[in-house]
Amino acid sequence: MCHGFIGSLENFHTWGPAFGHHRRVLIPDLPGCGETAAGDPPFTVSTHAEFLHAFAQRLGLEEHDVGGICLGATVALEYASRFHDKISRLVLHTPIYSPHTLRPAFKRQVAAFTAGPVFWCVDRLRRNRTVSDLYKRFLVEGPGVDPYDAQVNFDNQQRADGRAARQWLRDGISRDYREFLKGWRKPALVVVAADDRTVDVNAIRNLRDLMPQAEIRVIASAGHGWTPTLIAAQVEAISAFLKT
Repeated sequence: MCHGFIGSLENFHTWGPAFGHHRRVLIPDLPGCGETAAGDPPFTVSTHAEFLHAFAQRLGLEEHDVGGICLGATVALEYASRFHDKISRLVLHTPIYSPHTLRPAFKRQVAAFTAGPVFWCVDRLRRNRTVSDLYKRFLVEGPGVDPYDAQVNFDNQQRADGRAARQWLRDGISRDYREFLKGWRKPALVVVAADDRTVDVNAIRNLRDLMPQAEIRVIASAGHGWTPTLIAAQVEAISAFLKT
């Protein structure tokens, strides 16, 4: 599994126990996130996918599933597009599979906040809990986020490498995997919250046009933030998919 933007394996604290009895769950911290040092640039989707491949090779993995959340789903897609013979199935949570997936307002936010001098101000402000919580509450996540997950997210923000995060984000939202998904015929699960503020949920639903075999789960009464409702529903959806 690939965590989302400036996330870490700690984001999956409810997933490991839920999936562990029928899957071996492997969650590396991507470069510049969690406990993994950024290393040398570039910090792109491609280099993150190469990191994932090296991780899988080091563990001697044969055929395996791969999944990701949000910008991590973009890394999973890049990885699967390169090493598709090794992949059994895809699990994509709020996938940014094309620039057309993003809501225009969120795309403008990314463009503004990652631009030159503005980014360095944002990079400092991300360490202020009050500013961070207000931004997420009103522009990204919405209300009702689980307090433990909110703390995990803030801790992840604190230790993330700003340079690596900026480059990964700018590169990730420019990638287009529609042609790859059109040719994907193995099982796939796509999960998205009905009220997500970052992606166009209809664009996620339209993945059925590219992948008729895919299972698309739209979780009602949930947004981008991990509320108890979303956590329970996403665990149920992914567990059921992995058991089949």
